[in-house]
Amino acid sequence: MSQITDANALVSFIQDFTGSTNQAEIKECIYLGEMMMRNLELPIMRSNPYDSAYIATADSNGRIPIPGDMLKPILFFKQGGTDPASSLGPWIVYDRIGDRDIITEGLIESLYLKPINIPSVYRGKFSEVGQEYQFLPRLGQGDLVNLYYYRTWPNLFSLDTTGNTILNNGVLQSFPEGYVYSTLHNYYLKRKSPDDASLYKAKFEESMSIIEDQNSKGKWAGGHNRLTSVFQPRKDRRFTAK
Repeated sequence: MSQITDANALVSFIQDFTGSTNQAEIKECIYLGEMMMRNLELPIMRSNPYDSAYIATADSNGRIPIPGDMLKPILFFKQGGTDPASSLGPWIVYDRIGDRDIITEGLIESLYLKPINIPSVYRGKFSEVGQEYQFLPRLGQGDLVNLYYYRTWPNLFSLDTTGNTILNNGVLQSFPEGYVYSTLHNYYLKRKSPDDASLYKAKFEESMSIIEDQNSKGKWAGGHNRLTSVFQPRKDRRFTAK
């Protein structure tokens, strides 16, 4: 599929494949196909947690705003102080828990010992409260948190911030078969051809399964149902009650 270099090439490919002459219809099917891929996790969609653009600063309440381009979190961590370049510890890795749990456990936070200037890795917690993330142990104002997460991606033929039409994105570059199969599925579904629609939906789901199996079927997905991570660091210290 190397001939699919951008959105216009994708439209031409689908037109040649189906014999359609209606570009507007193909674009509508591409959009519907993108809706089928919104939960996609590709390496190209991952943020760089060491880039300054993805290091958040805590406010006076110890919270950080949820990034507008976040699809789902992977891992947040704190490098021990307000200057990650020179700080030695402790490193705190925050596991995701429910928003009700973060408020409940925040009320008894004072009963726990807090790590101070120990070069070790601790397991913290975070969750959503409103439009912000809250952390345990609680952050101080000005603390920096490295954000590692899957980013959202722009739809083809939409407009960017400067008003230009978007003709390419990371998903089309690294997963063109997802665009092709999902678009063909929606095209034949619209044309009342259920057999062809089912065929390309099966191909789409197979391609999605291959992508999801990159790391053992969602091993590095953006969240899990456990209160603490199943992937513990080699040296792990948890909070001890006084």
